[in-house]
Amino acid sequence: MAERKVNGGDVVIRITEGVTDILLVCQVEHTFDRSRDAIDAGSKCGPDNLPGDTPTFEISGTAQILLGDTDEAVFNGKLSEAKMDEFFRGKTVFAWAMGPASGVPVPGDVTYSGNGFLTSLSTTYSNNEVATFDFTISVKGDYSQDIEPATT
Repeated sequence: MAERKVNGGDVVIRITEGVTDILLVCQVEHTFDRSRDAIDAGSKCGPDNLPGDTPTFEISGTAQILLGDTDEAVFNGKLSEAKMDEFFRGKTVFAWAMGPASGVPVPGDVTYSGNGFLTSLSTTYSNNEVATFDFTISVKGDYSQDIEPATT
């Protein structure tokens, strides 16, 4: 199998509301953090660490604010900052997926998916720059990792 480098611009976040798959609009960057506390299991036999029982999973990122010509918070299949604000204020739990921008994985592509909710949302309007919003999605429960298999 040939190896290939992943262009970060080819990986996006999609959120599902009901049965509608919505692309998080104009993503600038995002990070999928996975962490776990270490338990100090040291004894008289020496220092030792064990993995903790409760991992934490978060997706954080930045996206540009895109406005439409209607009062809709979702337009042209893209999720706006206004819709993210609705999710935040409503304590909405939603399905999310992070994977290929095309939505069609090719062999070797990795897609992560799960459920989550917004734990932070911050909007920035800087002079002479495109307005952006920062977000953090806390993963509820576990997540899935799917690797597209090679075709034979």
